[in-house]
Amino acid sequence: MYSKVLEFVREQIAQNGRPSAPYRDRFQHTLRVVKWAERLQELEGGDLEVIRLAALFHDIGWDRERPHEEVGAEITHDYLSGQGFSPEKVRAIVEAVAHHNHRDAPGLFSKETLILQDADFLDEVGVLTLVWDSLAAAFNPNPSYSAVYQRALGSLAELKKLRHLVRTPTGQRFYDERVAILEKCLADLEFELRGYST
Repeated sequence: MYSKVLEFVREQIAQNGRPSAPYRDRFQHTLRVVKWAERLQELEGGDLEVIRLAALFHDIGWDRERPHEEVGAEITHDYLSGQGFSPEKVRAIVEAVAHHNHRDAPGLFSKETLILQDADFLDEVGVLTLVWDSLAAAFNPNPSYSAVYQRALGSLAELKKLRHLVRTPTGQRFYDERVAILEKCLADLEFELRGYST
């Protein structure tokens, strides 16, 4: 069943027309979010099937007029309801998909939803932040090492302001570790660039 769902998600993401940076593959992001969700579930608990499927479906929807999580929740509901999942399981997965982007919303979310929120947020934090900024800088008119460094410094400052959006204790620990790694990489990059014209 998992491979069937995986193929459905791959096809839907490929067809949904969501704009993205040319170097950012939404399906690869989805697979990384699944891995983060599994890591978090291992330490936080929760229903692994719900978490894994919600992670797979979290970015499946897109519409210019409506929030992607709303569209994704509808697609998720329709697909899983036709695949023999219990209504309770479908409801739990759909809830997580529908709220995966509501990190700063008040209210009580299920453990599975909180894990998905954190897993989605953790992707591209850390070394991947530096990779993202490197690729983004390369697409600018005047790419340089200095441009990467400056962009990544901005990303680091922003990430430090967003820690409060991480909802689980394990997610907070992973987030702090990833931010510390990025900070160390940037300190090393600053040292290596010092005294050179870029």
